[in-house]
Amino acid sequence: MFNTLLLKLFSQVVTTDDIAEAHNNGIEHRITGISVSGLKRTKLRVIERPLQKFIGTDERDININDVYAIIEDTGILEPVSIEITDNQEEAGKTLAITVREKWSIIPSPYFGFDSDNWVVGGAVFDSNAFGLRDAMLVMGTYGKNSWSAMFMYISTPNTVGDFGFSVGAHVLSQNTEHTEQTGKEVLRRFNTRTISPSFALMYSLTELLTPRIGISYRNSVLRDTEDPVNAPDDGMQAIIITPGIGMRHTSWDGYLLGVKSATLRYHYSIVFGGNNVQSLSLDSVFNHSIVPGFRFTAKSGLQFTFFADEPYFESSPVSAVNILASTYSAAHYAGLSLGLEKYLFRFKYGTFALAAAYQNVFSRGNLLGNQFDHGPATTLKMYFSRIAVPGIEIGIAYNAARDKYRFAFNMSGSF
Repeated sequence: MFNTLLLKLFSQVVTTDDIAEAHNNGIEHRITGISVSGLKRTKLRVIERPLQKFIGTDERDININDVYAIIEDTGILEPVSIEITDNQEEAGKTLAITVREKWSIIPSPYFGFDSDNWVVGGAVFDSNAFGLRDAMLVMGTYGKNSWSAMFMYISTPNTVGDFGFSVGAHVLSQNTEHTEQTGKEVLRRFNTRTISPSFALMYSLTELLTPRIGISYRNSVLRDTEDPVNAPDDGMQAIIITPGIGMRHTSWDGYLLGVKSATLRYHYSIVFGGNNVQSLSLDSVFNHSIVPGFRFTAKSGLQFTFFADEPYFESSPVSAVNILASTYSAAHYAGLSLGLEKYLFRFKYGTFALAAAYQNVFSRGNLLGNQFDHGPATTLKMYFSRIAVPGIEIGIAYNAARDKYRFAFNMSGSF
């Protein structure tokens, strides 16, 4: 009987230890809560929802740089501190984050110039409209060859399962002048006024994938043009349907926010009184840190347009390259830029970096036929930390195939 009692007591002790160990290993080290402080205008769910992916994760498996990347990628928040503390309300740990809101309502002048064009204007931009991380833009510009007015509202999905949308309208009066790459020979000259309202719906399918579908109306009216060259016979009206899908992943190396993204879109233009036009576009960005603060960069752009007999469906160069003149226009592009970017220093309001790349682009237009261009580009960048806009870039690009330099300065960081 004594042996039986001893066995029962021993069994009770073992069972209690097992439960305690399982509790310690299974819950005490797991993230069971999210705490965000420092928000003033921003709704808590904007940042809390994407951070929910860490709930249930062992604290020892969390890479703080992954948390940092999520906060930076909002574009409206700057991390101040990231800690893992004991959860005061239940078992487990709390991912405790303190942030600083960036200045997101920005009434500002707009200006940009390069070797071929200049534009000035004013804009009111809110990258955190209603505290929801939505973007709202009202903008007017006047340039060397154009004036425009624009309104845009974009509601971006914050996490998996969210829907988003965009609605906008654009009025553009443009004196179009297309040239070959050196900008000396005028290949086409005509003037138009274009009205284009648009709407798009998007859905965050996974952490990486966001499909979308858009519809827009475009009405381009020909205006009187002094000394027209290869001008179209008439204006153009079309309804454009644009399904697409985007993939995006961000990372933080301690100095720079890395982006790996790709966006594929198909455009089907139903042209009133003309031939329908189809086009396919692909834009991708790949940044990968070699060591913290020093990274490899790659950008590519592809555009292919089917049955585009009219110049309305040609376009300026793809975003992956900037060695082509902004007045150059083609129906097809395939561009690739490969380079390096180095963090220089950081101060209170932002981060400076220097980038260099070598660019290659194949293009084909109705007037020029096949063209191949290549050359280096160097850019000084400043990424803002207190203002919710990408930053400022100033750079120079050299088209070795045409012996042509291009200079550019942009507030938006789009050079």
